[in-house]
Amino acid sequence: MGQLERRYMNEQEDKIKSLETLVNATRSKVDYLLNADNGLDAKAGVMIALEVGIVTFYIQSFNHFSTASLIPVVLFGLSVYFLWEVLKIKTYNTGVVDFYNNPKNYRSMKSEDLLDQLLSDYQEAYDGNLKKLEDKNKCYKRSLNFFLIGFILLVIFI
Repeated sequence: MGQLERRYMNEQEDKIKSLETLVNATRSKVDYLLNADNGLDAKAGVMIALEVGIVTFYIQSFNHFSTASLIPVVLFGLSVYFLWEVLKIKTYNTGVVDFYNNPKNYRSMKSEDLLDQLLSDYQEAYDGNLKKLEDKNKCYKRSLNFFLIGFILLVIFI
C-alpha cells in the first residue's frame, strides 16, 4: 500500500470517527431532552396531587360561603388544567431507527453515509423534541402562576 493510499485511509477513518463523535453527542442531547421531559412530567403530577389536596381541605374548611371564596378554587382549577396540558401524551422522536423496516434502507449504506443519516435523524429528533419541551415548560410556568395567585388568595380568605 502506497503512502497516498494510507493517507486516504487515515482521512476516511478520521472522518468516520468524527461523525461517530457527532452522532453520539447529538444522541446524548436527545436523551437529555427526554430526561428533562420525564422530570417535568413528575413535577406536574406532584403539583396536581398537591393542588387537589389543598382544594379539598379548603372546601371542607368553609365556615361561610361567598363568591369570593371560590376564586382560589377557580385559580387552582386553571392551574390543574395547564398541568394536564403538560401531562398530555405527546409522541417524542427518540432518533432510534428500525434498521430492518426503514424505507431509507440503512442496512445498505456505507459507514460514512450511515453516520451522516443517523446524525441527521438525531438532530431532527432533537429539534422536534425541543419545541415540544418548550411548549410544556410554558404550560408548567402558567400553572405555577395560577397556583401562586390562588394560594395567596386562599391564605387571605382563610
